Amino acid sequence: MIGEYLRIRPVRKGDPAPHLSLTADEGTWIRLTDFKDHLNVVLYFVSDIDDGVTEDYLRELDRARDRFEQLDTAVFAVSTRRTDKLRAFREAAEIQIFLIYDPWALTSRKFGACRVRQRIKDTVVLIAKDGEVVLGERGRPDVERLLDIAATVEGAGVPEAAASAAEADAAAAGKTFARKPGQAADTVKHIDSSKAIELLNAEDSGYVLVDVRTKSEYEADHSPLAMHIPVDEIPHRYHEIGQTGEVIFLCQMGGRSAAAGEFMTSIGGYDIFSVDGGMSSWEGERASSGANE
Repeated sequence: MIGEYLRIRPVRKGDPAPHLSLTADEGTWIRLTDFKDHLNVVLYFVSDIDDGVTEDYLRELDRARDRFEQLDTAVFAVSTRRTDKLRAFREAAEIQIFLIYDPWALTSRKFGACRVRQRIKDTVVLIAKDGEVVLGERGRPDVERLLDIAATVEGAGVPEAAASAAEADAAAAGKTFARKPGQAADTVKHIDSSKAIELLNAEDSGYVLVDVRTKSEYEADHSPLAMHIPVDEIPHRYHEIGQTGEVIFLCQMGGRSAAAGEFMTSIGGYDIFSVDGGMSSWEGERASSGANE
């Protein structure tokens, strides 16, 4: 696991593709496992969506989208920007390629698109239907070259009749054969402190309250109902929460708790809440010192 996070080169041809399970800008949960045996996947890890050169490259990929689809190849861009920012960018750029939110660049690191605590470097990875990497390269490879590589992957360009037959067989077997696999991901729900307290105190409540502020902030003033995991440690310690559903995140004002919630939904979490106003407007009982640590 440590090696995955310290990787400093892009994944190489023949490597098994690392795990990817993230949320697209329009709310679809994107998992590489859903594409296995159905579609090849191009992932463009983006350094900065505000870079005009990046926008031009995304538009070029978008113009070639139909040609990629004819080669049974789906195209996504991966960014550390939150889904609302990615959605606004995609609408303004008028592109249809989905942009995927990668909190804290954890998935980008596994693919070798950045080092720990560094920004993503523009990197393109092409993954075949069997889950093996066909291309892993820094920069922005020529789109025509990507199309040529996709065309050489075994099984590319399955005739429409064959694809329809495969869909029929999958339906008969009770499986979903989608050209755009993925299901709707849950979204972070924003509530005030009174609603959070109501959920936590409800009879047979299964909700967990997680304070994602710094240790000093937590020790100075916190809810006695909350467990403490700083926001930047959530990706490595979320399993300590004990569940990925029915989680309420709390910070000082609401920004960090929303980011923690976005991460939890990106890994398939459900019923995830962020308390607007955070501890600055908390109406419940309060405690201080490190007694609950």
